[in-house]
Amino acid sequence: MSADDDKLQRLLDGEIDEAEIAADPTLSSLAERIFGLTIEPIVPTKPSQSEGLPPLENAQSPSLDPMVEVIPGKELIPLPSLLTKTVDVKETPKKGGMLMYFGIIGVIVSVLNVFGMFALLLGSLCTDGICPDEGATRINWLSLHQITTGWGWGKPFPDMGIPDYVAILGSVVLIIVGRRK
Repeated sequence: MSADDDKLQRLLDGEIDEAEIAADPTLSSLAERIFGLTIEPIVPTKPSQSEGLPPLENAQSPSLDPMVEVIPGKELIPLPSLLTKTVDVKETPKKGGMLMYFGIIGVIVSVLNVFGMFALLLGSLCTDGICPDEGATRINWLSLHQITTGWGWGKPFPDMGIPDYVAILGSVVLIIVGRRK
């Protein structure tokens, strides 16, 4: 890459010093065309040679945004009054509340199942296999359709299956998500 290409790349990347741009008329011209910057050569002066403060610029400078066009003769659009009647927004029930209730019900049902409480209500449905009469008092969630056989029942509390963990943790997640909404 040549020196000129390197200077051009640094100009486009914004890594070049203003003094270097001012020293090179080609870079100065490119900076003016690309970025709209007018960079004049810097003339070093000593503070002792200056006469007081530099003069202030004219207070009435042209518009800073050349993209805004001011059209004379157009009237402004009337703004709405601040005294307009406001509409009362009724509070709608949060959707998260339903998730929280489903989560609470899910935790209660899952914990009751882990401790074998559903065997009191549904144990009489079991006819063959290891039924609640023989100590299997927990419903197997994945075999809920086989509740009339021994495959639908499992041992109580110390023995928990993965579906029991998933039911409890999923219900707790529903409670947390419901509270956040």
